[in-house]
Amino acid sequence: MIPTQVMPYCTPFALLFILAGAALPLCSQPSTTHWDWPSFRSVVLQQHPTAQQANLLLEQAQAELLRARGGFDPKIYGDWSGKNFNGKQYFQYSEVGLKVPTWLGIELKSNFNRAEGAFVNPESSLPQRGQLAAGLSWTLGRGLFMDERRADLQIGKIGLEQRQAERAALLNDLLFDAAKVYWDWAFAQNALNIYEEALRQAQIRYEGIVESFYQGDKPAIDTLEAFIQVQNRQLDVNFARVDLQNAIIALTTFLWGTNGDPAGLNGIPAPPEALMAATYPPPTEATARQLLQQARTQHPLLRTYSAKLLILDVERRLKLEKRKPQLDLSYQLLGNGWQFFTTPGLEGPQVLANDIKWGVQFSYPILNRKARGDWQLTQIKIAQNNLELAQKRLEIENKTQQYLNELNTLAGQVALYRDITNNYRTLLDGEYEKFRFGESSVFLINVREQRWLDAQVKYLKLLATYRKTEAGLQWSAGVLAQ
Repeated sequence: MIPTQVMPYCTPFALLFILAGAALPLCSQPSTTHWDWPSFRSVVLQQHPTAQQANLLLEQAQAELLRARGGFDPKIYGDWSGKNFNGKQYFQYSEVGLKVPTWLGIELKSNFNRAEGAFVNPESSLPQRGQLAAGLSWTLGRGLFMDERRADLQIGKIGLEQRQAERAALLNDLLFDAAKVYWDWAFAQNALNIYEEALRQAQIRYEGIVESFYQGDKPAIDTLEAFIQVQNRQLDVNFARVDLQNAIIALTTFLWGTNGDPAGLNGIPAPPEALMAATYPPPTEATARQLLQQARTQHPLLRTYSAKLLILDVERRLKLEKRKPQLDLSYQLLGNGWQFFTTPGLEGPQVLANDIKWGVQFSYPILNRKARGDWQLTQIKIAQNNLELAQKRLEIENKTQQYLNELNTLAGQVALYRDITNNYRTLLDGEYEKFRFGESSVFLINVREQRWLDAQVKYLKLLATYRKTEAGLQWSAGVLAQ
């Protein structure tokens, strides 16, 4: 019994026409509208949460820099205190002023003071109109060349460069993961196209052989042979559909809506481009040199280590500064009310030595072990960072060279396997010709077609591997997100 429905009447000549039609390429052409890699890449960079987090790194760095610049903000202040008891005003003190820190470690200060009451401390007594004071405080020892405010500002500026490098590294890794998933999806879609077309051709062949059997041209065993081939093709299609469904699920990991929600399975707009339609050239020598140079000098990870080294150098200078003695000088001119230089008979430099308030503070830990220990720890961190930087540079350079070697080899393999696939096609065409003259069988045609089908799928797998290796080369050089 024939294990299928019989197709409408068909002559043996029609059967040969059907078999000749089966010699057409098995890879069906996808829709002209497809979702290519640049489009997918753009969506990932714009909407993926990791990309959003990478952008937040820049905002974080800008906020840290703004905070560091706040250490040099001028500050106004006011201080009022008083005492009233038993109907008497014992004292009332008031002070308002302005402090302006500068990059040189000098702090400018101006303030106006008043002191009133029956029991004002003689030391705190002031002119009846109050007293305007203006002067500065200057660190001449520890903090002369570097202090916390200047260190924070320099670290904030370096931190902006560091966050930019970290952002580039995050996007570089994100796109590499996305590229691998995308090209797996492209392979799965194209492989399904091949298997579906192979199933269609197997069904046409089976129906033709069944009709030829009814006409007495073919034995019943050929119909079973053709039917088994249909079953095998159906299995291939089922497995390919499962692979495509899993590839789509993996792809949706990188698809997010503008509102921050996952796009889901409905986020796949169209099949990917046909892999066989593209070109797969080896990288040129100029491209290889450029990528290796980029990997050695401008890779985002290396830039983060370089920025960290600059930050550690600022910390080293700060810790070195703290090994010095502390020597602070303060100096203020004192006025009568709102006027300075009111004492008669003073001229030249004498006016700067009269009506003043000054102070000198000095301190130094005898052993100073804390400052020395902090400086030594920073030196160790710098040495560790330099070692890590050298190791990471070598790893990146070697990884880039490995991807270059793989891509060169894959380009040759692609060309070679293209010829192998065409040769299998030629063998299949020859088997069809032999079948026309009765010198072959359905079994041999199935064998030839299976080998050609396997060759096409392996060829597609090789093309997808080439694209993933190409993305890996750009990733290893740190330029995939550029």
